[in-house]
Amino acid sequence: MKKAADFIVSKRNWILGIMAGLAAVCMLLSLRVTINYDMTKYLPDESAMKKGMDIMAQAFPSLGADKSIRVMAEGLDAEKQAELLEKLKAIPYVESVSHDASEKYHKGEYSLFVLSTAYEYGSPEERSIESALEKGFPDYHIVYRNDNPGADGVEAWLLISAIAILVAILLLMCNSWFEPLLFLVNIGIAVIINEGTNVFFGQISYVTSSMAAVLQLVLSIDYSVMLMNRYRQEKASGLEKRAAMSAAMRNCFSSVSSSALTTAVGLAALAFMRFKIGMDLGIVLAKGVLISLVCVFTSLPGIVLLGDRLIEKTEKKKLRFSMKWLARFSFRHRYLLSCVFAFLFAAFYFLQGNTQIAYTLAKVDPIADTFPAENMLVIVYENEDEEKMAALSEEMENREGINQVMGYPNLFGRAYTASELYDALGSFGGMGNLDGAGFSFSPALLNTVYTLYFAGSSTPASEQKMTIPALFGFVHDQLLESPLFSALITQEMRETIEGAKETLENGMRMLKSDRYSRLILYTALPVEAEETEALLTKIEETGKGFAGDYYLIGNSAMSHEMRQTFSGELRTITMLTAAAIFLIVLISSRSIAVPAFLVLIVQCGVYITVTVVGWQGYSIYFLALLIVECILMGATIDYGILFTGYYRENRKQKNVRDALSAAYEGAVHSIMTSGMILVLVTAIIGYTYSDPTVAEICRTISTGALSAILLILFLLPGLLSAMDRLIVRKKDSAPQQ
Repeated sequence: MKKAADFIVSKRNWILGIMAGLAAVCMLLSLRVTINYDMTKYLPDESAMKKGMDIMAQAFPSLGADKSIRVMAEGLDAEKQAELLEKLKAIPYVESVSHDASEKYHKGEYSLFVLSTAYEYGSPEERSIESALEKGFPDYHIVYRNDNPGADGVEAWLLISAIAILVAILLLMCNSWFEPLLFLVNIGIAVIINEGTNVFFGQISYVTSSMAAVLQLVLSIDYSVMLMNRYRQEKASGLEKRAAMSAAMRNCFSSVSSSALTTAVGLAALAFMRFKIGMDLGIVLAKGVLISLVCVFTSLPGIVLLGDRLIEKTEKKKLRFSMKWLARFSFRHRYLLSCVFAFLFAAFYFLQGNTQIAYTLAKVDPIADTFPAENMLVIVYENEDEEKMAALSEEMENREGINQVMGYPNLFGRAYTASELYDALGSFGGMGNLDGAGFSFSPALLNTVYTLYFAGSSTPASEQKMTIPALFGFVHDQLLESPLFSALITQEMRETIEGAKETLENGMRMLKSDRYSRLILYTALPVEAEETEALLTKIEETGKGFAGDYYLIGNSAMSHEMRQTFSGELRTITMLTAAAIFLIVLISSRSIAVPAFLVLIVQCGVYITVTVVGWQGYSIYFLALLIVECILMGATIDYGILFTGYYRENRKQKNVRDALSAAYEGAVHSIMTSGMILVLVTAIIGYTYSDPTVAEICRTISTGALSAILLILFLLPGLLSAMDRLIVRKKDSAPQQ
């Protein structure tokens, strides 16, 4: 290690230049990283919904995946609505605009227009549509909202606020006014390299994109602080600055690398999630921590040595915490504190079970207050089950909470009498009145068609039933070619009927292919609710009687599927993370008791976090729970390792009480610096960010980190002193008293 440290110090300017050049390249590469907003792409390969989506894409290839932007206008009469509709259609990159006279698009003074575009959310084309809506309609009172499930990234003002808090904490805790700037330059290089190297993945999720930089910042900034503190100590011992930096790198490498390794391993555990966003998050975040570690031992030495004079000129008093009173309290009540910890662990283990787990989070949507968003559910099934699906679709039409059912059985497979068919055509996309052709299916005309179609039957035509495809097929194939009617049908009418038949056939192809069909349920049900679960359960019960396979697709289907497997997945990740961290701490501490106590302390922090979220009246987002589990186990356990390390080191010469006091003295500054950064920076994003997913994750991390820090500062010392015989080997320790 000495040769490597000496080499880095001697070649520091070259190395710093290389790292800066690499950061510049990565900055350009980061522009080529695609951000994915479609969470369904992270479904596991064995997921029934993923299989259903793959089948639907193959069976119905003509179905587009258009992105939509909803526009709500206020106070428009019919003329103004028509005018606005034409202007919206004229916006570049808008494929179509949905709007008609139904209640679906009108509520009181408000009118709804739904714009569709083939371009991805966040693309230049989609942004230009939003820009046109923002600037091109000053004469209308409109609000718009795209249906992007996530945000485009952390807003600039929010990122600046988070960095400002971080700088304020560093200024408060560091020995120099200039040090925070050096730390930010170094961590900035690490963040840019991490962002740029994501290009090798092709794309990352919007959740990862929004959080990666901030979490990398708060989780690894303390590595820079640790190297800087060691550098000061080496200089204070009389070493020249270059020799001091080389010695600092050697002497803190073990502690810094161990800290980074536990954090990276904890984050990497996310990759074992079935839901592939865990792989996306875990690899990017773990990679960021390791890149920060590399930068601390490559670019930071050069940065610090370049700024050494300014560091000395801007020195100030470091904020100190006197914790002797807490050391005395912890020693005096060590057995009571051990009992308190055991009670808290057991109590919060059971209490956290009362907090509900959420699998979807809704964005704030002012348009939804007037025009509630529909929750669509698609059932893909094999054609041989058409008859059973017809019975289910009929039941779904009469079920509360379902606005509309679209499927081959109820639209094209259902037979009607002439009077019933007239009513059905009136609600079937205007098929009953073929505008512009002077032609409509009147009751009299339908009766005539039925009489001709069922000629020769002993059953009266008024009692006969016909499907809509049969009606248009008969009119197109028989009546248009009949000499009796051809003289009465103009060319314009003929073309209109032919166009209607083609439209009808296209509609059938959207619902039925050679092997598979799909039934679409437009519901007013929440994505996650008891009534939604009841609907899904009913569909599953019906599906058990199908001859072929069936698949559920939609946000509710995805959350339903995840709910069935999440508890086992959480146990697996918890055990993997705990086992990996236990092994790392075991190797470094050479004690079974130390990793056992630390893992239990941090796991208690997880239970407290989940319980507190429930006490606040919220459900805990499943991804937030997994991330806080991995981050607390991988990152905040470092605080426990640091405190325990100081305690065991001081126990070689001091008794238990004095060792506790020395451990507080040595560790509390680092714990408070890193802890305040982790708690406060994630809190400001968690409580102000617009995207509910990222906000919920950051709030949970903030609560979890605070819980873990409080447990480590107020309960771990009591545990260590009570279990001193297990923590410290007798031959390596001074007398206890």
